[in-house]
Amino acid sequence: MPGNADASLVKATGSKKGWCQAKPNSAWKQVLRGRVVPLSHRVSIGPLALANEGRSFYAEIYGKSYSGVVRIDARSNRYTKIKRFSDPVNYQASGDFDGRWLVWAEYHSLYDNLSDFTVWSWDSLTGRIRQIGRANRSSSGEFWPSSWNAPVAHQGYAAWQEGAGPDELREIHVVDLANGHDRIIRRGHPSGPFLIDGPRVIWPESMKRGALTVMRAADARTGRLVATPPALRKLRGAIWPASNGKSLLYATDDQTSLWWSPSFSATPRRVYKGRKYSLLGIPLNEVRGRYTSFSIPLETYVADTVAGRYVRIYPGGWAIVGSKALVLLTPSKRKANHAITDIFYVPLKSLPPVPSCGLSG
Repeated sequence: MPGNADASLVKATGSKKGWCQAKPNSAWKQVLRGRVVPLSHRVSIGPLALANEGRSFYAEIYGKSYSGVVRIDARSNRYTKIKRFSDPVNYQASGDFDGRWLVWAEYHSLYDNLSDFTVWSWDSLTGRIRQIGRANRSSSGEFWPSSWNAPVAHQGYAAWQEGAGPDELREIHVVDLANGHDRIIRRGHPSGPFLIDGPRVIWPESMKRGALTVMRAADARTGRLVATPPALRKLRGAIWPASNGKSLLYATDDQTSLWWSPSFSATPRRVYKGRKYSLLGIPLNEVRGRYTSFSIPLETYVADTVAGRYVRIYPGGWAIVGSKALVLLTPSKRKANHAITDIFYVPLKSLPPVPSCGLSG
């Protein structure tokens, strides 16, 4: 976040107010015009992360000649192959990029609750691909159940959670991406972790099965528990927390409330409250600079965290926001495992200001 983000936000919205919804003006109604990625008309594309140089993004694609993980240049409409899927029908991926390292989980079955997977890293400087993890099996050869959890990457480390035994026993893995060393830092009932500056790994954890989660933290380099940041110490029952390393976003109340803090020393505040059955999209997006996005069924929004306002960008789908661009996946018009649907790529510098709330034109 910019150094003056806290002061700007307080001035714009007040420290206790939530974000307000703005009506899209003519500029916002045109924001996607001419931004479609032509390649998305020919192959199925699932965005994974932004490359954060203002012109490309990482994705899984499914085509006649190649299916796998790629880097797509939105300007040239060309892609660079990273790793081919050996089974394009059943394989899918989900991942993150930290500015150098792309990490992703490669799921091998659409019908196994995503418990059969391997974890991979790709060094964008050297082009080296390394398998850094795989799902745990029981003594009978079956995979221990894992909840959906894409690996996260930050400051040269990757982290994820996976099943480790009966009664929903799970463990958190942290990998030093420079050498591939895998460290198990927690075993019990943790949920998906995220990484923040330090580097530190943070995760929600139930102290006993079925209890509300509390937040725990560890040094990513040593695996030792450290003090939980002030913004998280009293937090109970967080769902899908996410961070860019400096700011925090999470859901509560059965995914109907969105909470945000510009730093880990500031108390989070509720910035969005949806209707009872308007579930927020999973996973929540990270805050990148001043912008983030979130979705509910049939709506996708872009939020300006400094102005304290959000605006609908598309009727459905979901978006990923990077430091220099956002990529939007539009909803499929038909049910299919790998449907072909429009992908939009929008540089953040081309976004118009979010209008004042209640105004349109």
